[in-house]
Amino acid sequence: MKWNTTLVLGLLLSLAAANRGQADENPLAGRPNLVMIFTDDQRCDAIGYADNEAIQTPNLDRLARAGLIFENCFVNTSICAVNRANLLSGQYPARHGIDDFYKSFTPEQLSDSVPGRLRHAGYQTAFFGKWGVGDSPERTHQGAAVFDYWAGQPEQTNYFHESDCRYVNFDGFTRPLDDLCDCPADSRGKAGHSVRIGRENLVEPIHVDSQVTPLHVKRFLDGRDKSRPFCMMLFFKSPHSPFGDWDPSLAGAIKPGNIRFPTAATQANADREPEIVKQSLGWPAGQTLLSSPSRHDKTIRDYYRSIASMDLGVGRVMDELMQRGLDRNTAVLFTSDNGQFSGEHGLAGKWLMYEPSLRVPGFLYDPRVNGGQSTDRMVITTDFSVTMLALAGLEIPDSMTGRDLTQLAENPQAAWREDFLYDHPYGHRGRIPRTLGVRTTTHSYTRYIDPAPPFEQLFNLQTDSDQLHNLAENPEYAELLLQLRHRCDQLAAEVGPVP
Repeated sequence: MKWNTTLVLGLLLSLAAANRGQADENPLAGRPNLVMIFTDDQRCDAIGYADNEAIQTPNLDRLARAGLIFENCFVNTSICAVNRANLLSGQYPARHGIDDFYKSFTPEQLSDSVPGRLRHAGYQTAFFGKWGVGDSPERTHQGAAVFDYWAGQPEQTNYFHESDCRYVNFDGFTRPLDDLCDCPADSRGKAGHSVRIGRENLVEPIHVDSQVTPLHVKRFLDGRDKSRPFCMMLFFKSPHSPFGDWDPSLAGAIKPGNIRFPTAATQANADREPEIVKQSLGWPAGQTLLSSPSRHDKTIRDYYRSIASMDLGVGRVMDELMQRGLDRNTAVLFTSDNGQFSGEHGLAGKWLMYEPSLRVPGFLYDPRVNGGQSTDRMVITTDFSVTMLALAGLEIPDSMTGRDLTQLAENPQAAWREDFLYDHPYGHRGRIPRTLGVRTTTHSYTRYIDPAPPFEQLFNLQTDSDQLHNLAENPEYAELLLQLRHRCDQLAAEVGPVP
């Protein structure tokens, strides 16, 4: 890709001299620009640098390998709306209060959010893509209050727009507070879990992640205030279902036969699951995958093409930065809002505290420091929130629950957390089990809240990485079970409402 082309020495020296000159006049000079890339439903192994040869993510791979890769990266909550609120606020749902698809931030919460704090500190803020907090256009566009450039879309958003659609062509500096998209109604089917109908009703469809977002990034960079550092939040829709809505240029990508099914994705393993899992939202689609290897193969290939579409957009964004000489002072953070089942435990979707749902890819790329590193320390979503503020040189408020990942960039083996809380408070009309849990470096404890008494799972991840043998009723693990019950309650109290 073009963005990693080496700049000539003279240009580097002139840029450095210009920056030194600005530093005497501008207190913001020297602070890095920030790019936060947040994808939708990307599991931890669905990226090239994770030894996945079937997928095509050269742009993300290049950034990751030049930065710090988080080998054990997790979410606080494996559902899109709530974990997006976690990232934006740096808090767990018990503290920020957004525990479903419908609630929104208050104006005060937005002001205290990560983008709000960055903007107060002088950063020029920009948002692109799927906002996902508050399931209506009105609630979505409340987020525009803390962004200087707003290209957010409500609900699930569309994967394709007409090339002359208002959303494609509007000026995000004006922050219009309506639905923006004016594509024909018969092309605007909500891109949820069902097969989307409507792309064929567009005359000149363009893909939201590979084409539209880079266009808006260009528009923002062309019009930005060059005296201020910026923070761009790229909340890509990919690879959320329907997986077939990928960039058409990738039709020949991800050949049949190159896909490796998860080894634990078998009907025999699914049959072992407790009834509370079999009654959950992801079970029917998971059973469909397991019943048809050909459909399972196509689903994974389409899922990979969706991720490759997003990667095309990342490459084009990095090109825009490089062409302006901004890539040398721009830190890039990357992760996803949750993982994705691919037949493991008989499931599709996410929502439950099994590893495929809990684990996501993640990295920190900062061109100002040495890269080419990885760490096995446990990283969670709210760490990215804190790290954005830390990179900007801001004080971390006590209300935030993450840790500064630049400490791991300095020393990948630094002392770090030994466990973290998982909190999934949303039940979705009884179809998603509400859960609390603790993930340690060696074990996973899950408490399904609604049954009376609660149903519990305990897995030894060192000997049972696929989580097939529940030890919660094994007398040999009774003491550990009591310890993790107590730890779960303790962690939940620590991240609850601020007194």
